Amino acid sequence: MFERAAGDANATMHEPDEEGKAAQRELTNQALREAGWSETQIERRNDAERLHGELETPNSPGVGPGLEYRLKHLSDRVRRAISETGDISHEKVEIAIDPVAGVSASLTNVIMTDEGILSVSSFLFRWCGLVARAYTRTLCADMAHWISPGSSPKDDRELLLKNPTLVLYWFRIFVSFSGTGTHVLVPFRPSSPTEFHLFEQVAWAIEYFTVAHEFGHHVLSHRSVDEDPKMQEFQADTFAVKVCERLEFEPFPLLSNPYTRTGAGASLMLLALEILRAFESQDGNGLTVAETHPTAKERIAKISARNLIQPKQLAMDQEFNGTVSRIMSAVACIMHEARETGGNALVSNIKQQLHDTEMEMRNSESSQPDENSA
Repeated sequence: MFERAAGDANATMHEPDEEGKAAQRELTNQALREAGWSETQIERRNDAERLHGELETPNSPGVGPGLEYRLKHLSDRVRRAISETGDISHEKVEIAIDPVAGVSASLTNVIMTDEGILSVSSFLFRWCGLVARAYTRTLCADMAHWISPGSSPKDDRELLLKNPTLVLYWFRIFVSFSGTGTHVLVPFRPSSPTEFHLFEQVAWAIEYFTVAHEFGHHVLSHRSVDEDPKMQEFQADTFAVKVCERLEFEPFPLLSNPYTRTGAGASLMLLALEILRAFESQDGNGLTVAETHPTAKERIAKISARNLIQPKQLAMDQEFNGTVSRIMSAVACIMHEARETGGNALVSNIKQQLHDTEMEMRNSESSQPDENSA
């Protein structure tokens, strides 16, 4: 499976050669054609992709091309937004990609200094993109239903079950990341031209919140182990959402992004991670995270109610966060049922196969003769 992931020219843990890049580009172009993109639109997209460069002196050797560049772009925009408040402490944060599988972002304080290192796992942005795409397709499948009040959780669940292709897409995302820590088991199905703008807004909102949240821990001086970790998470959330408000016109300068403005991107990330942790944990509850982090529901309640003295903005915040919560509640319900009826066993089997393969490789390497011994 990891060989398959490494075969992707955009994979995050290898450096593809030119032949590999060309082959993957053609596969991507073909997928875009099947999704409804015209040749002109494909060429424009490819031109935009070429503008994404690579760092001359990366901090993260071993990860795919352009990945640290993306983190730097996100971090630079977050730094600029923080600077607008007059705070300059973000300047003492270095960024890096941790060349490991999984979905994680963290801030590591440098001992005996006031500096920090913000790192994200190699496949974090893959995760964000897949969640954003699955959410966009779920919303667009019946937008009138999801944005209108009055339906019950049962109605939401039944509506989602009427789209088995979409349910399977969600299931493969969670199984792939809980079983392998990568996107390897999820088929590449790019956004259609009609989905593109919404998908990009949702994806960028998720990523901006994730990065801004970790910057928040540094700016707010969360360095003491004696402080309440759950309170620190609430504070970092509040900080991150305020930063995201300043990024309202990202990624399209003339188009307001409601998912950054309302904090709905944050809610989507938190709820998706909660489902993933349930897949990853032995008991299905994700208790390890719960010991140090508030529940997604508790965090979203504070995010969506932060503008109490601004009624119009409050109504917008609650509308978008409410829609995200409804959709993800339906997804969580179906994923719970899927875990109970074979999903947990499937993930366990995948993990066991990966473990067995790793052990075989280690045994094979240890049995090789030492070239220096004669």
